[in-house]
Amino acid sequence: MHRKSSLNFKQTDIKENQRRIAKSLLDDSKIRKHFKASLKLPTAYKYIIEEDKFFWIRKELPSGNASVLIYEVPLNTIQKDTNTVANIIQMRDSIGQKHIEGTLPNTYMITQATYSPYFFNIMMDGKKTYETKGTWELKNDYMAGPFINYAIRDEKNKRYLVIEGFCYNPSMAKRDIMHELESILKSVKIL
Repeated sequence: MHRKSSLNFKQTDIKENQRRIAKSLLDDSKIRKHFKASLKLPTAYKYIIEEDKFFWIRKELPSGNASVLIYEVPLNTIQKDTNTVANIIQMRDSIGQKHIEGTLPNTYMITQATYSPYFFNIMMDGKKTYETKGTWELKNDYMAGPFINYAIRDEKNKRYLVIEGFCYNPSMAKRDIMHELESILKSVKIL
């Protein structure tokens, strides 16, 4: 009973966060055009990188930032009946190396290897989805923080639509930021 009530509380909390976010939304027409999906983001977020199959959207914080990544990969990127978590980590790390660079040379975002990420099979927007929660770090640097990743199986468009939230907020609480990111990510609709 305790687990069920805490899940209901969390779902209610996410809905309330989404209601607040909906009061002032960032224009997601670029996301609709490039990814055939919609996402409800607050206007505090700004587009940082817009490439054909990769977007980075970020909100600056007094002591760091919160980010949303949107990208798509072919269905065979995450193989069934193999080590799904390893495939997701490999996918994240290749995206991080290509797009999320640090300020120092040869620094880029990877999944922290020290702790295995939490992994769940869930449904989002009526589609099978892999939910992965863990810690990211900058390779060859000292930055790190939490992430939440959703790989949504989109058979119609022969892809996984991947949406991820992560934050960097050193020496500060990250729970509320991650909760906001989860609320944003769970607003996704594939068109």
